[in-house]
Amino acid sequence: MIKFRIISILLGLISITGGAVFAQNYSPEDAWRDARVSLRAEKSTVAQRRSEWWRDARFGMFIHWNPSSVAVSEISWSKQFYSDNGENIQVNPRPDAGFSGGKEHTEWLGWFKPAVPKEVYDNLYKSFYPGMFDADHFVAQAKDAGMKYIVMVAKHHDGFCMWDSEFTDFDVMSTPFKRDILGEMAAAAHKAGLKFGIYYSQRDWHHPDYKPGTMAKYNEYMRNQIKELLSKYGEISVLFFDSGEWKTWELWEGDQLFRQIYQLQPNIVINDRCGVPADYSTPEQSVGQFDNQRDWESCMTFTGFWSWHGFQTPVISYKECLRYLINCAGGDGNLLMNIGPMPTGQIDPREASRLNRIGEWLKKYGESIYGTRGGPFLPDSNRISTYKQNQVFVHVFKSENGEIILPGLKEKIVKAEVLSGSEIRVNQTPTKISFHIPVDYQDRLLTTVKLTLDKSVDEKQIPIQKK
Repeated sequence: MIKFRIISILLGLISITGGAVFAQNYSPEDAWRDARVSLRAEKSTVAQRRSEWWRDARFGMFIHWNPSSVAVSEISWSKQFYSDNGENIQVNPRPDAGFSGGKEHTEWLGWFKPAVPKEVYDNLYKSFYPGMFDADHFVAQAKDAGMKYIVMVAKHHDGFCMWDSEFTDFDVMSTPFKRDILGEMAAAAHKAGLKFGIYYSQRDWHHPDYKPGTMAKYNEYMRNQIKELLSKYGEISVLFFDSGEWKTWELWEGDQLFRQIYQLQPNIVINDRCGVPADYSTPEQSVGQFDNQRDWESCMTFTGFWSWHGFQTPVISYKECLRYLINCAGGDGNLLMNIGPMPTGQIDPREASRLNRIGEWLKKYGESIYGTRGGPFLPDSNRISTYKQNQVFVHVFKSENGEIILPGLKEKIVKAEVLSGSEIRVNQTPTKISFHIPVDYQDRLLTTVKLTLDKSVDEKQIPIQKK
């Protein structure tokens, strides 16, 4: 406790660098209490401040990568646990902690095919040698894309560890590559000024104690690994669990686990997949609904798969990627865009090209995304809005003859302009705002209009969308 309070004081002293300001009497027990509270406004001031950088960042990179890339197959899920040849749906005997009745996700069989026989999958690490991997280049690509943080898979459900772990031999040091990939990425991110986060799956289909009757022993292994990850690689800004949002925190001995996490990394932001609400929700493969009461982040993919599936698998367009980002920001959430590196250690050039274009867009129009909140107008299929203080940004995807009609605002609009710099005329009444975007000012994919108000947006007038 004394050590934690010393760290807390130091964090308060360096708060000008963006760290959270911790009260001296805010303990890991207090943080664990906050983790069980869902709505942002009902959490302590310390917990709310801890997440401020994350809310402002809006855009991050997710990295799903391990030896499964050697087989050009889905990470973990393609591992063969069936008694047949992978072509028929059978009872799924995949190792389970005891809560799924032994039939975990049999309905997903078609998604993670082709299945890789267990004896093949479990030996892929012996061929894993990403000779083109360069952590600095990797991080530079994320930074050029306008991403503010990186979350990398340390251990997925198959149990393989992408770092040098003293608690298992099933890790990256047992591959021919013999380099701590996670550690190199953490160092590169810190050097580049990006926040670094870790994905850790509580599931572990490799560990012998991950089964009913021995979960206490497995949980000790998990805590040891989490302690290792949070102690070796400097500041860890995000911890992304996976496997627990539909299970209780008691299964993972979450009280011990979370207290340990906050003791080691008091500034950390944690997702909702360990049986408690923690700091934010995680809609997957879909953009979350508008919600300005609880923080959220959509994790999306370029291909529909989490890991690399080869050049025969189509990659979504730049337009779709940009729409993901704007829809998330306009809904008051973040976008965590996943890339699945190739077995060479490089980003698929098609995905890299989309990221480059997003980065170019953000260099021009990033003020409409970074540090904004969703609203003040609820999103629809044609336009999305964001705002910060007295500036409102209206992202227009499609309009009838350039005409845009919006609900009224209490604040007075003193200036309206397309973000390219051209002013436009706006009509405002207490119940309606309307303006026309000339054809010459319209972008082919998206036009962003900036409305400057006479005072900051009154958040109380933003509708709360019920779920």
